[in-house]
Amino acid sequence: MQEGFVSAGKRFTDRYLAVMFASLRDATPEEVQQELEHCRHMNKKPVRVPKLFRGSFSETSFEASNGYQMQVFSTEPYHEDDTLILYLHGGACIYQPVFFHWRFTHDIALRTHYRLVMPIYPKYPEYHCVDNMTVLLDFYERWVMRQGFQRIILMGDSFGGNVAMGLCQEIAHRGWQPVSDLVLLSPCVDNAFTRRDQMKALQHLDIMIKRDRVETIMGGWRGELPATHPWVSPVYGDLTTFPKNTLLIYGSNEILKVDAEMLVEKMQALGQPIHASEYEGMFHTFPMFPVKEGFMAIKEMVKGMRNS
Repeated sequence: MQEGFVSAGKRFTDRYLAVMFASLRDATPEEVQQELEHCRHMNKKPVRVPKLFRGSFSETSFEASNGYQMQVFSTEPYHEDDTLILYLHGGACIYQPVFFHWRFTHDIALRTHYRLVMPIYPKYPEYHCVDNMTVLLDFYERWVMRQGFQRIILMGDSFGGNVAMGLCQEIAHRGWQPVSDLVLLSPCVDNAFTRRDQMKALQHLDIMIKRDRVETIMGGWRGELPATHPWVSPVYGDLTTFPKNTLLIYGSNEILKVDAEMLVEKMQALGQPIHASEYEGMFHTFPMFPVKEGFMAIKEMVKGMRNS
């Protein structure tokens, strides 16, 4: 039964990726600009939980110091009240969470029994990096820390992993309640793109991301900040602020494998603990999709969170 489900999930995933990402990977500069304007329009609309998961998430609103009204979604119910998972979804800093984010976070919450919170942070092109970090720092200080959780797990995929790393560093520098675990799925860590050649060597394997397109978007997202600022490229920040329970998961067939390897190298050079798992033949953010390796990665993540 399980093998049949996984096989069906693999077929579905392959079809989804072929339809959804082929046009994005091959977009011209003009089409990228059109997509950005489309996102600007769409991101002004409220995010809605997919029908399948509406009974599993509650919604609240948080007003940041800069006036941004942020939707916040929390899993319900949860059975252990001492731990919170703060999840930052990916989407190249321009997209709202898709169905697979809801599926993935719902699964993580069910397996851990922890409360999971997913804030809908500000997106480019309407907002920039400084806007985003301002809102999330406000949220952490005025909402997360006031909930009384003993453990706070910070988790993010892709661009969300990038933001999670920058946020983790800033939290430590401010002396706030520390993050107990940091869980990163295919994070982009170097938006200065200092290893372009290595990314180019993997580009033919990547079915989701095109480096040129991402570099264009991230160049706008950072605004006035330099490309190596820790809020833009957290790998250049203070990696000693990361908790001892730091887990990194990525696939061998994605250009952000280069970023993952760069992060591991820098952490090891500092003597900082990090557990990195590369899944052979896997694509960007594969744990969110119904494939065998995705289920394996979820089990690895849950085990790490439960045993830390």
